[in-house]
Order: sequence, then C-alpha cells, then structure tokens
Amino acid sequence: MSTDTNRRSLVRSDYFQDDPLSFDYNEEGEGEEVDNSGGASNFEVDIDSSGNLLPNKASIGSCVINLLNTVAGAGMLGLPGAYAGAGYVVGTLLLIIAAFFSALGLRLLSVSAATVRSREQDKNAPFTASFYTIARAALPESTIFIDGAVALKCFGVATGYFVTVGDCMVDSFHYILRKIPGQDETTFQEIEDALLTNRDFWVLCAFVFVIPISFFKTLDSLKFTSTMSLMLIYGLAIGIIAYAQGMFDPCEVSNANNAQYYLEDANRELDATIDSCKGETEAFTDSDSTLKNISIFVFSFTCHQNVFTIVNELKNPTQRRVDTVFIFSIGCALLLYLVVAIEGYATYGNDVKGNILLNYPQTGLVTVMRIGITVMVVLSYPLQLDPSRRCLTSLIYAIYDRREKERISIERQTGSGEQAESGHDQRDEMLDNLADALDGSSHDTNIDENEDEMKDLIENFLFYGITCGFLVLSFMIAMTVTDLGTVLGVVGATGSTMVSYVLPGAIYIKLHPSGTGSNSLYFLARLQLTLGMIIIPVALYFVLFKGGAG
Repeated sequence: MSTDTNRRSLVRSDYFQDDPLSFDYNEEGEGEEVDNSGGASNFEVDIDSSGNLLPNKASIGSCVINLLNTVAGAGMLGLPGAYAGAGYVVGTLLLIIAAFFSALGLRLLSVSAATVRSREQDKNAPFTASFYTIARAALPESTIFIDGAVALKCFGVATGYFVTVGDCMVDSFHYILRKIPGQDETTFQEIEDALLTNRDFWVLCAFVFVIPISFFKTLDSLKFTSTMSLMLIYGLAIGIIAYAQGMFDPCEVSNANNAQYYLEDANRELDATIDSCKGETEAFTDSDSTLKNISIFVFSFTCHQNVFTIVNELKNPTQRRVDTVFIFSIGCALLLYLVVAIEGYATYGNDVKGNILLNYPQTGLVTVMRIGITVMVVLSYPLQLDPSRRCLTSLIYAIYDRREKERISIERQTGSGEQAESGHDQRDEMLDNLADALDGSSHDTNIDENEDEMKDLIENFLFYGITCGFLVLSFMIAMTVTDLGTVLGVVGATGSTMVSYVLPGAIYIKLHPSGTGSNSLYFLARLQLTLGMIIIPVALYFVLFKGGAG
C-alpha cells in the first residue's frame, strides 16, 4: 500500500518541546525507531497519510555546523583579554575545562531525555524530549523559571548583536570614507555627520536584514547561512594569526592625522609612542584577576539552548551519532578559541582590550574583519531567536494553565465548582485536541475542517506574533542603549550558567539517584551542578561590583 507524504508546519506549546526527539536508547547505544512527535517549536516536518512523522533528515555535518555556529560567535573577541587577566597557562586550562563541562552538559541532557522517554513509554503516551519536558519531569516546580532564564539569556545576546553591528560598521566606514579618492580634505566632523557613520542607521539595517532569516521553522534551514557565518569566523581567526605572526604590523599607523581620525573618540590624544602597543605576556596572574575573567571562559561554550532542536532534526539520532555532533562541535570551537586567544594575547600582551579588534590599527584588513563580524552576528541572530521563541511559547501556555487552575479553585470555593470543572474539562479537551494535532497523532481521523483552521490560526499567531515582538523589542533596545555590558553580564552570569551548568547537573541527579545510573556520570553531574552554583554568585559579584570582565 502506497504512503502519501506531505509537509505540515507544526508549532508546539513547550520550550524545546517543539521538536520531536524520535529515538530511544538501548544498552548498546543504538537508536530504536519510535513514533514520537509533538512539542513546542515551530518547524516543518514530513508526515504520512496517517499523520505519523517520517524520519528526520538533518545530517551530522548540518547539525555540527548549526551547533558550532551557536557556540562560536563574536564573544571570542574577548578571549585574548581574558587570557591577559588569567595568564596564558591558566587561560588555556580554563578553556579546556570549560569545553569539557560544556560537552558534559550536552551529554547529561541527552541521557536524561532517553530516561524520561523510557518512563513515558510505559504510560503509552506521546512524548517529546526537550529541555522543557525533561525539566518538567525532573523539576516540575521550576519550569516557568527555566523558560524565563533561557528566554532572557537569548534575548540579551540577540540584542547585543545589534549593538555590535552598530559599533563595527561605524568604525569600518570611518576608514572607508577617509580612503575614498578625492575625500582627503574631508573634515572629521563632516565624516561624523555622514549617514554611513551613523550608528542608528546600521542598527536599522541589521534589523531589516535579519527579518527574512528569522522566520525559518527549522535550524536545518539555516545550515547555509550558518556555513557562511562559520567561514567568516575562521577568516577572522586567520586575520588574527596573520598579525600575530608578523605578516602585518599590529602597531601600524600611517600618520598622526589619520591616526587621530581613526580613533573612536575624536578628542582622544594620539600616543606618541606607537611601538608601546605591545604589552608583556604572563603565564600566571593573581587570583582576583583570574576570577574576574572566568565568566568569559564559561559563557564562550554555551550552546545548550539549541541542543534539542538540533538533535531532534538529526537523522537516525542514536546516542553514538548524537555524541559525535557534540564532540565535533565543542572540539572545533575549542581549537578556534585556543588559536584566537593565544595569538591575540601574544600580539598585544597585557595591553589587549576587551574586544581585540579595538587594538588593531585602522587598516583595510581590519575593516574587512569588522565587516565580517557584522555579517556573522546578523546570520547568527536566528540561533538566539529560535530557542527564545519556543521558551516564550511555553510561558504563554504555562501562564494560561496556571490562571485557569486558580480560577477553578476560586469558583469551587464559592460553590460553582462543578460548573467550572465542566468548563475546564472542555478547555482541556480543546487543548488536548490541539496537542494531538501538533503531535502529528490523531485519535479521530475525521478532524473537523473548521477546527483545523482554528488550530492553524493559533499556531501562526504564536509563531509570527512572538517573532515580530522579539525583533521589534530587541531593535528598540539596541537603538536606545549603546552599552549593554552590565545587562549582558548579568544575563550571562545567570542565564548561561543556569542553562549549561546548573540545569544539566540538577536534571540528571534528579532523574538518576545514586545507584540507578552511571556512577561516573552521577559524580560529574554533582560536580557540574556545584560549579554552576559557585559561578553564578561569583560572576555576578564581579559584574556588579568589580566592573565586569576585562
């Protein structure tokens, strides 16, 4: 009998519950084919005539590219400065340790997903493995808090991308306009007043450019933009290596007038001793300086907000294949970070700035690097929007459900409980029908056409409404705030550490009490949870009271 296939756009009601994790792990680590569907995100999948999901089609390479692009970003520009604070020996050790615990967190989440899946299978109920669903199984009282932390973290990073675009493009066109033939006599003030050196103009351009790529419903659809973004990242690394190896002069200044023009602050005086741009390098520094920069190492490997989306799209997602994606993604990011951090620190030593691009002379190559960073963060924007959108979708359903329960409780106390319960049952039935449709499973093959239209309307309203709201709000903040240092520092210290350290450890420990799982994983999960609980207050202290990293 032939099987008809078609495309269906699904929008799910739980964070990371959006994507079906259609696998179960047996003792050999092989994936067993499971008919799972449903969840919380918005994406397109293939379904047959019975509404069952067909196998996911994303390759290991596609998943590695998207996860690596989530890990590697503009934040790596701060790693040379972190090395200056910690020393190159301690800095290297911290990078390796951070990479290890990032990969461990990914492993803990995937194993926990398999555990919850096996338990739900006994109930003969549909299940979607996701950050939300496994957190709900392990820590049911904290799911709303988890959604809020992840949404805030992703929103802060995405807003920071707009700020980065404004800064990089203004600096780039300061150089470009000065080099246009016939513009040698142009005064500094004339260039400052030009549209192309207006920060708000470039933030607006970034906003316009991210709109088309913000409405993709799967991360696999972003594999081409992610590939381009990674090429730009590695191109930036090559530029840093070129300066470190003496192929270009890192202290080059053509003349005093041009140097004054290129400075970000027109009133800042030019240092007469140009050769003093290089500082000393140290193997070790004091503990206070090291702790001040530790958050940079921790946050540089945060990618856990997208892990289930990527895993759920992976073809034949056995544990072995899932681990391969984790290892290659974190491994490639570690190598990239080591190169950028070591070479950048070797170039400028202790004089390196928090953003290493601020150290380099205003030349054509550095301008290309700045533009490359701009393109990279624009292409990376959807990787922050996607998990935040799912998170906010989950919050909407969770808040609605909580209010309904409170209303029913009040009505019962006032004597109208029976009627209220009946109404609530009708709502539950409606939501269950909606969930069944989103899951791709149907208990009634004759679904009413009007009901389908209403479900599609709800799906589209949530997907497009949240996406537009996210875009507009992040744009408005970026237009009014030029320095998100403290805000992003607080968001990173809380959201990033919560997602990559605290939650993976806490979830695994809750689902695998001592003696019920791998003893080694249990010990490492406790260690990861403990580190996360230490890092959060330490990072917040330095952000709020010590001026942050750098």
